Amino acid sequence: MRVFLLFGFCIPWFLNAQEINKDYSPLLDKNTSAANPGIYLRIMPNGLAYLREVGMKVINEQILKLQLPNIREPIENGEVSIYNLLMSKYWAPQEYSLDMGEPSTFSWSMSKMHLRAAGDFQATLNSPLLLPTVPITGHFEALLGHISLYITVNMERNPNGAPQVRSTGCRSSIGYVDLNVRNTGVITDFFINAFKAFLIGNFKPQVEQKMCKMIESIIDRDMNILLSNMPLKVRINENNLDIIGETFGVSPKKHNRAGKLSSFSAKNITLTHFVQRLRDKELVLDYQMLTSPFVQNGAINMLSKGEISYRGHGGTPFYPPNIRVPAPHGVHMIEFYASDYLANSMLYHSYRQKFLDVTVGPESSPQLQGLLVTTCGPAGFCLGEFLGTLGEQFPDRQVEIEFFAKKAPLIVFIDNRSRFRLHGGLNMYVRPSKPAQVKQQILKADTTMTANVNLWINGSVIVGNATIENLDFKLLETKINDVDQDSFSDLGLFGAEFLEKLLTEILQMGIALPTMQGVILKSPKLSFHDRYLKVSTYFKLDEEYAGSLVRGAVGKTLRGPLR
Repeated sequence: MRVFLLFGFCIPWFLNAQEINKDYSPLLDKNTSAANPGIYLRIMPNGLAYLREVGMKVINEQILKLQLPNIREPIENGEVSIYNLLMSKYWAPQEYSLDMGEPSTFSWSMSKMHLRAAGDFQATLNSPLLLPTVPITGHFEALLGHISLYITVNMERNPNGAPQVRSTGCRSSIGYVDLNVRNTGVITDFFINAFKAFLIGNFKPQVEQKMCKMIESIIDRDMNILLSNMPLKVRINENNLDIIGETFGVSPKKHNRAGKLSSFSAKNITLTHFVQRLRDKELVLDYQMLTSPFVQNGAINMLSKGEISYRGHGGTPFYPPNIRVPAPHGVHMIEFYASDYLANSMLYHSYRQKFLDVTVGPESSPQLQGLLVTTCGPAGFCLGEFLGTLGEQFPDRQVEIEFFAKKAPLIVFIDNRSRFRLHGGLNMYVRPSKPAQVKQQILKADTTMTANVNLWINGSVIVGNATIENLDFKLLETKINDVDQDSFSDLGLFGAEFLEKLLTEILQMGIALPTMQGVILKSPKLSFHDRYLKVSTYFKLDEEYAGSLVRGAVGKTLRGPLR
């Protein structure tokens, strides 16, 4: 009985100890789920309408540049081969549409388009009129009129988290075919006319069938081969991503995305460049899709993991929070939602890799040049004056401060702003000024800072400001006379003002808004909400770049023969 009582007493204690020993805030474990996305991307109806127009324009421009495949088709009593096939003229469709269907389907239709094509043919017929060993060869021109095409595609997710598409229907029809056949003159005009009638009767249904077969091959094979190669992890310091180009094979692939980067030392960094230096570390964003894309209220929605970790290895011990994303509303073209999991996962792995630990001295910032010294200059204010007898005990020395995070920082997105909290420790040293002197530790303390951070987009750069809500210091050890907890706590008043200016200066330097190659963002807006931030924007496609994507997407199917 005593054993059970002891066991029952120890369980709550053990659980509380686990909670206390966590190296991140317990808030990050509340109202979360492993199934939640860190990133939510929505292509709005206006964005889809724009893609429809650009897509149709690109198709119209690229269709005559496409190299058509050879066709080889068995027919009754023989076989027909068509080769050297070229499109000589194209009349764009007068009607076209892109429609969304729930849960995850889109349909593309085109009608009233015309096409003129020419090529060579060879027919081998087993008939009483000709010997099998004497093929019929010649040249033909065909006018295909009132072509219509209707395609339905289902959007899916492959096992690796990349997007995947699957054709679910295709209908094509040709209103009429006008065919002109020319031969070398070996056979009679009577046979040419008879063969022309034969080709018209067989050519129209064959082309209708081949059109759908070719389109289905492009969607089900070529597109999915390309999409399966889509990079799903990217370093966070890449401002101009070429994910689409790498996927479609129109730009060189970047190998070793999380490879060795430029060296970065925590010692004596320039504080104003701290954020950029942090981005240059081996921190990788994982944006693999968690579910298949889905259609809702006329918009396409995609949910991604949204975890930032060291070298993309993952292992974040908490999950994204539950957030309530509003229904599509407004005239902008894309909405991007990111929960504060995106930032907190980055901060957690930065803490684990000690990327947040820094050493600062007078050289680290212009504001610190006259402050981190023991003997004050003309301004008359420095640490030597403020911290007890520091100036008397260690005259004419520079002060060096080592800061290290004691747990992962916390950032929480709330309406109109974000709140940031940092727990850390600091060691204070005086540097030697003469050969006989050595660096000497003079103080050890813990600190907690809480700040409010505001961000907005200025052009294509994210900028902001910060206000320090509180800055507390807890003195642990000191070798400076006349310094106790009360006098040391007063340092928080001055430190808060200094850090507020420093953080604002860092944020005003700005962070380039990440963009994608071939996509130009227009008038992006950023806002904070309960546990997530939202970026809504218009965009414009580089049509020349889009044309290269079309050629890359259909190239494999068109390079091989159609049967």
